[in-house]
Parts: sequence; C-alpha cells; structure tokens
Amino acid sequence: MPRRNQRHSSTQSILLILVLAGCSADAATRPDADCPPIDLTDAPAVATCLFARHIISANDRDSAYTLFTVAGTKADSYRTAGGSVNLDKGARILRALASITGFHRHGLFADSVRFHRIMDVVSVAIEIADGQAPLLGGTVRPHTTPHLVWYSYPGIGAFFQPVTTVQTVAYIIPQPGMPTDSFVNIAEQMYHYALWRKASGLRFPVWEYDFTWTSGGVTNEAPWISGMNQGVVIELFAECFKRTGDAIWRDRAFEVLNSLKVNWSVGGVRLDDTTHGYWWEEFHPIVQVWNGSVNAVIGVGHLWSVTQDPEVKRMFDRGIEAIKYYTPQYDTGTWTLYSRTEGLNTVGYHNVCIAMLDALFAQTGDQWFKDTADRWRSYTPPPGVS
Repeated sequence: MPRRNQRHSSTQSILLILVLAGCSADAATRPDADCPPIDLTDAPAVATCLFARHIISANDRDSAYTLFTVAGTKADSYRTAGGSVNLDKGARILRALASITGFHRHGLFADSVRFHRIMDVVSVAIEIADGQAPLLGGTVRPHTTPHLVWYSYPGIGAFFQPVTTVQTVAYIIPQPGMPTDSFVNIAEQMYHYALWRKASGLRFPVWEYDFTWTSGGVTNEAPWISGMNQGVVIELFAECFKRTGDAIWRDRAFEVLNSLKVNWSVGGVRLDDTTHGYWWEEFHPIVQVWNGSVNAVIGVGHLWSVTQDPEVKRMFDRGIEAIKYYTPQYDTGTWTLYSRTEGLNTVGYHNVCIAMLDALFAQTGDQWFKDTADRWRSYTPPPGVS
C-alpha cells in the first residue's frame, strides 16, 4: 500500500482498494455469471465468488470471512498507532490481503488447495506482525504451518520457502546427525502441502512459490515452481525411505521424480532441449541457475543410491551429462558465475558450488568433479566480490 495512504483508518476503505485492485479482472478471467459485481466493497467477496463457483466449501468461505475481517482490523490498528514499525506491520498485512485479490484477478484459484495456501500467507503475515512468529535472519517458523519454514522478502512479504525447509535437515546432502523424526516430520508436512499437476501423462506434486520474482533479468509471475526444489524434496523423501524402510517414502519420491521427466514448457522442470542431458531448471530456461540444477541432480543421485532403480540411474546419468556439458559456461577461468544471465558468484555461493561438486564426486567417483572442485578451490575472489 502506498505510504500516502497510511493515515487512512477505515477498514472498509482499505478492503475496497484491495478488492478493486484484485477483482477487476477482464472478461476472460472473471466469472461474471457466478460472482457479485466488480464494485465489491470487501475482500471476503473473493471467498463469496469462489464458493458460488463451487471451488471452496461453506466452511472455507466462513473461515475466509473471519480471517479477512481480522486482518483488516489489525492492519487498521497498526496503521493508526503510528510509528514506522507499526506502519510496516500494517503494510505487511495489507500486502498479504493483496495476494488474495491478486491471485483472484489472474484467475489462479482453480481449486481450493491454492486458496488455502494463500490464506496461509495472510495468517502468517498476522503472526509476524503480532510477534507470534519472530523473524530470524529473514526466516520464520509460523504456527500456521508446523515444520515448514517461510522467508520474509523485503517489500514483498513472507512466503513458504520449500528449499529452506528441506535444508534444515539436508543441506546439499542429508545431515547424518539429524534425528530421523526430524526428517519424517518435515517430509510429512511437505507432502501434504503440495499442489498436484498432470502433464505428459504423468501426475506429480509440486511446491509453488507464491510471489513474483525477478532474477537475471527474467521475471517469473506467481505462482512458479523450481527444479531445485523438486530435487531437494526427492532427496528428503529418499532419506526417509533409507532411514525408515517405509515404502511410502520411496513411492512419494517417485511421484516427485515425475516432475523431472516433464518438460518446462508443459509444466515440469526439465529443459525442453535434452540434447546434452537433463537440465532441471531452478528458475527459468533462459537463466539456467547452476546450483539449482546441480541440487536436483544430487537429489536424484541420492534416490538412486537408496533404491538402485535402473530408471532413476538413467535419469541421474543424464543429469550428470548435462552438468558436465554446461559447467564450462559458468567458469571464467578465475571465478564462477551464478547463472547464464547473471554475474559472478559471491564467495559464499562459490564455496557452495565447490561443496556440490564434492558431493557429486562422492556419488559418482568421477574424477572430473574432483578436478573441477579443486580448480575452483584455487581461485581468488575478483575485486569487488565478497
């Protein structure tokens, strides 16, 4: 919400602004036949619309009414209290409400699951504003979603971060010192927080990023998915299978693996061009983030190590093929690049990339990975890189 509106204390007026911004969809996306007119006066009208279209239940609608009313009241309260901290808290809640109307405007509430996910965005914004879920270096562990980690992006809001969640127990590789119940608790919550897609005859779970993000000059509009995320979840589920012997985790890992078999252009995470192996993209085919694809390869490699499944091995080998083919494009001879459209890695990212090469050497025994890692270890940070 623009700063010039910070003295406006009417909840109804605030919600009117949000709804007019979020519900004035064009005729191609607005369900005029089933929904109230576009001059709605409050955010709960989005829930009314979805209920009329049989997308959400009456209980969902009523829960949304309650949550939106609480959110609007709290936003007003913080904004009228004055002071920069309170104004920021009010703005945080209003941005979360705008996520509801923004998704509705773009016709993105095709099912109740995604609506529930964006409802959580509002709930978590309230938790953070009220101090119930403290921010620790940008990360937050809200009560709304136990075991799942969120991240607060400045000026955007707090959103579920699937990679960060998995990295609490499996950073590059599964951490052996972590108790098994930590893996299983996170994995259970991750599985039940998935959305499902069907493409190329395959059905698979995905974990969406519910905010618009720009990287390397390319913007991904919300919601978007990531090959890096799909890969680390495969690793998580594979580790649960390894530790528990419960076949449900093997089956779930294979469900996620389906997303790595489907091309990016039709809803999966594999680059359409497989001439040089399988590249599983973190963000966008033009950007091609190196560490994102490597994370996915490591995840597939871990699944193969615990299942010895020949199809998984085939996919792992094709992933290795792509990494070995593309990696020279990220090596300047003196430092490493983050992606094909961005500049030099930070020192931290450079060191993470070395650790990933070490992990691939451990998985494959291929000397190429060790030689590359050792060469990168010998590099000195260029001027200005820290």
